[in-house]
Amino acid sequence: MATLESGFNPIYSENASILTGNPNRVTVEVEDTIDKDFWSDLLGELCPEKEFHFDPYHTILNEDGTCERTGKGKSQIINASAGFNDWHIGCVDSDYDWILSNYTEAGKTISGNKYLLQTYAYSIENLMCLSSTLSDFCRENTEEDVDFDFVDYLTRLSKAIYPLLVWSTYLYSKGILDFTPNDWREVLINTEKDPEVSLAKIVTKAKAKVEEFDKKYAGEITEKTDFELENIIKRDVTDDETYLYVRGHELFDHILYSVLNSVIKKLRNQHYAVLRTSGTDEEFRKTALREYQNKDTNVGKELSKNYRYKNNTLIYKKIWADVMQIWM
Repeated sequence: MATLESGFNPIYSENASILTGNPNRVTVEVEDTIDKDFWSDLLGELCPEKEFHFDPYHTILNEDGTCERTGKGKSQIINASAGFNDWHIGCVDSDYDWILSNYTEAGKTISGNKYLLQTYAYSIENLMCLSSTLSDFCRENTEEDVDFDFVDYLTRLSKAIYPLLVWSTYLYSKGILDFTPNDWREVLINTEKDPEVSLAKIVTKAKAKVEEFDKKYAGEITEKTDFELENIIKRDVTDDETYLYVRGHELFDHILYSVLNSVIKKLRNQHYAVLRTSGTDEEFRKTALREYQNKDTNVGKELSKNYRYKNNTLIYKKIWADVMQIWM
């Protein structure tokens, strides 16, 4: 099995811009199709004069001569980034590499290459779950006011898992894999559908892990504290927004299955009750109910398009500054 070159490369992109007389044409390498939608929305808003062409695939030549297209993956984009330019850029999830930009090769490459844009949060999924946006998300999808305090909920979750994030990134920086990003699934995912019950389980698991590491690495507490100051606190990663810096897939699944589904179900039932008891005539009620049923959306699909983070986050300002550094 061999990997073919992407349909575009930096030299091709620059020449295409020149030959077509379109200096605003930019090829953007992204990890997968969901990343394409995210970065297309962001870049299109920040640079409306640019014509962005997204390339989320690379092509694999199979032994039987057939070809298949798969997601590029972060490492492939980073490996190709030395040749990026004003007409060919890459966009990747930060994972732990922003916090560990002094330690990981990927982090060093990203921080040293202005043509590599990153999320700063662990991934785009974390930004889709920004706590201050979820009430508006629910209101838009149910037409009901929300009485669930998402900011408080995710603040409490964040404070519970912050010490574990410190241990995880500290150990990872030393090449110790006792708690890798993949291990967040063990802490964040459970079968509980009640948000408070689910959160209680997360708190218990996170506390147990921290106690385990406090005991196992008791001799490294001072070094860990220094690491926290230099690599976490100085990056404005606070204990009330830890959820933005843990593995995004697990956070997204927790918010969707243990929080949003139950909140939205309750709100939709409230709205159905209002429609059924409205003072209008029977035919109008039936029509209103039918129209509301037709608006019953796939919550996960809609959450994956929740781009409200752009309204009020320090992270968005960081990305904006990075984009401006390329095309001032």
